Amino acid sequence: MKKEIIILWIASIIITFLIGYALSILSKNYPVSGTIGIEGQKVSYRFEKVHYGLEDVSVLIRSDLKELSAKLFWKSENDSSWVSENMHYESDLALSAKLPALAPNNKLLYYAELFYKNRSYLLPDNQKVEMKFYGKIPSTITFLQFLLFNLGLLLIVRVGLEFFNKQEKIKKYEIFIGIIFITLTVLINPLYISYKYGFINSSIPSINKLFPFRELSITSIWIIAVILTFNLKKYKWVPVIASIISIIILVISN
Repeated sequence: MKKEIIILWIASIIITFLIGYALSILSKNYPVSGTIGIEGQKVSYRFEKVHYGLEDVSVLIRSDLKELSAKLFWKSENDSSWVSENMHYESDLALSAKLPALAPNNKLLYYAELFYKNRSYLLPDNQKVEMKFYGKIPSTITFLQFLLFNLGLLLIVRVGLEFFNKQEKIKKYEIFIGIIFITLTVLINPLYISYKYGFINSSIPSINKLFPFRELSITSIWIIAVILTFNLKKYKWVPVIASIISIIILVISN
């Protein structure tokens, strides 16, 4: 029995990691990155799409080409003309320039142009990257939000796999999931969102902004799951269905 439980926990951790990885790379905020070749040498870039805090944003382009030069272009969503700045070598291998920080919930577009031996190259691949700015979130709140969300996701996967455990503890896991997501939805997320969008000491946000669809719907699903589990004789399918619906919500709201 202990071996079976260990296998279920290992499977849960692996599935949770894969879900988290998929959500990360499929996110609309996933950075634009790539590598191009110039005369047999690599030029690598990574352009971020989000920035937290009031500090200017560093943009780096890495290359082994010593004679490579570059310009960084940007404009805010309300501007009609582009601003440019020459990129300078931060080290022997990296060109660097900075984007100006904007107030929370503002955006800018940016791209870079490379110059080498009378030829120019646009990065990233002739397109513009949109960066959105958010407020600085205290590290404690960021940690709690990350911890509770990922712990809740792990338990969602684990209770779904509990279907295969003969001596299942579905009720116990469901109660923990409910507590975690109620805490996340009611206490941690409103603080996280208030700092993220700059609501602290500036404005009173609407209820739908403080309680986003993802966490609110997942919390509701597991409250319903707990009620059904404690009132049905055959309840082993309840957490399986609730787990699948929760993961679908995570994907479509990503």
